[in-house]
Amino acid sequence: MTNFSTIYKLSLVAVICFIKACSSSCPVLECWFVQEKAGRGGGLTAATSQEKSLLHIRKGAHSHSADFNQAPSDINPDRVYFITDPAATLCQRSLNPPRGSVKKPQCEINPFLPQPSTLKWVAPLTDSALSPTYLQADWFSTALRGLNEELAISTITRAPTATKEHNVILSVTSKTVSVQSRLGEPVLLDCSFWVDTSSPLSGSGFAVEWRYQFRGDGRLVLAYDGKTDRLADAQEEGATLDFEGLHKKGNASLILQEAKVHHSGMYICTVYLPYLVAQVAVDL
Repeated sequence: MTNFSTIYKLSLVAVICFIKACSSSCPVLECWFVQEKAGRGGGLTAATSQEKSLLHIRKGAHSHSADFNQAPSDINPDRVYFITDPAATLCQRSLNPPRGSVKKPQCEINPFLPQPSTLKWVAPLTDSALSPTYLQADWFSTALRGLNEELAISTITRAPTATKEHNVILSVTSKTVSVQSRLGEPVLLDCSFWVDTSSPLSGSGFAVEWRYQFRGDGRLVLAYDGKTDRLADAQEEGATLDFEGLHKKGNASLILQEAKVHHSGMYICTVYLPYLVAQVAVDL
């Protein structure tokens, strides 16, 4: 009986460890690398090109994926990148489908140009008017959607010039890509962000903006300057943030105290750092 009990306990521990490993393992993401074509400007919309790419996600710089040497033959080796994400934001289960699964998460990566914003609630982040040498690198913006529309993530990554070793500097996440609510009830639109504290940009403050869009019409719902602790004058009535959670945990979720008909539509959560910006969209 004792032996059976011991075997049972060991089996249970093994199963738990396996579940944890599966849920916390970082994916190898197939992604579209999209950029403007050189020398094709002049129109209203610049011509773009897209190439298949591969993103090896890892929590630490030395923890290479098990699929390191298994890049598909149709992917250019120059489009294979290694993304270090200490917060493991990209190691979500909905971004890591079972091997052989037909369904894949959506992923697009683009070159990104760091630059100051002229918005009045963002401008204080770069009021020194100095561009740090830290910006002299290759920067990229990546947008991801998890399986079954369960998750939306936007990241800004930095790579030393001409290398393929990226580090996540800013990530913005929503776990409520689509929300339904009854009229008159309070609504929470999820949005959170993470900043690499080792980045010299992390100590200069942040700003958060929520915008509403529906059929081409848009309006500012709420904007907050985290550096000076001020809300923009255009704040919509009944819309607020959890300011304590915002500063302590990066919880930028929008709270609508009472759902109304005119609230139905798309909301965009945008987070600004000095020279950087990332955003996710939520449908209500």
